[in-house]
Amino acid sequence: MTGNTELCRMGEGRRLTLPDATVTALSTGASAGGAYELFLVEAPRTAPAPMHAEPWAKSYHVLGGRILVRAGTDVHELAGGDTITVAPGTMNSFTVLTDTATFLLIAAGTSMSGFFGALDGLAPAQAPDESARALRAVADRYGVALAAEGGAP
Repeated sequence: MTGNTELCRMGEGRRLTLPDATVTALSTGASAGGAYELFLVEAPRTAPAPMHAEPWAKSYHVLGGRILVRAGTDVHELAGGDTITVAPGTMNSFTVLTDTATFLLIAAGTSMSGFFGALDGLAPAQAPDESARALRAVADRYGVALAAEGGAP
C-alpha cells in the first residue's frame, strides 16, 4: 500500500478461516478513507451461520456458484453476476446452494475485518456450548446481534 492506493494481487491478502467459509481481505479500507472493506469469500455447502445483524451495510456480489441470502423477511437466490445489499441492522445469513460458491463481500466501514479476524480459527471441534459462547463473545465485541432461537432477534 502506498499513500493513495492499496493493491492486492491474486493470491495475496489476509486469509481467514471462518466456521462457514474462507475469507480473504482484499482491501482493508485504508485507502478508501475507512468507507468500506472488500473480501473474497469462498464457501462450501454447509450449515449456514446463524441469522445475525451487523451495525454496518454489506453487499454480496456472486462470482460463481449459487447462494441463498436471507435478509429480514426477504429470501433471494443469487447466481454469478448477481448483487444484493443488506442494510445495517437487518437480520441476515447466507446458504450455499451449490457444492461451493465464491463471492465478493463489500462491507461499509472497517469493522468487518476485525470481526472476521476474531472469528478466524474458532475451533469447530469445540463442544457446541463452548463454540456458541465464543461466537457470542465475538459478536458482542463488534456489535453484531445474533438471532435468538427460532430466528427472532
